[in-house]
Amino acid sequence: MADQKNESEKRGASRVQKNLIIQFSFDSEPGVRKWDVSSIRDIGEKGVSFNVAQNFPLGSTVHMLIKIPLKPFEWFEVTGKLVGITEPKVNADDALLNTALARVSFLDLEDAQKALIHEYVAWCLNKYGGKK
Repeated sequence: MADQKNESEKRGASRVQKNLIIQFSFDSEPGVRKWDVSSIRDIGEKGVSFNVAQNFPLGSTVHMLIKIPLKPFEWFEVTGKLVGITEPKVNADDALLNTALARVSFLDLEDAQKALIHEYVAWCLNKYGGKK
């Protein structure tokens, strides 16, 4: 439990574990944007984590399109910075074999974007009795 508390404090905001769709593109080659799709592991007001098929350098810029259920007909468009990535794990019990977990901090969120994420996280925490 101490690890969870420290991680929450490090993040600076609550996150909820929800499987949302994300489209993303890392700035790996100048002028080239290659999009991929994945599912989000968790999301909060400061950032998001999701599975990727390959490693990217820390500090990479990430362009993201996210579907937030409170606005299901709109893509939430945001840019972030890769702040952490795990090595892919091969585990027969894990449905996400051979994927790495990318942790991304949002950059320059607009007030409306902050409000939408805040509202979604609060809604999830309320709906599920405070469970993340």
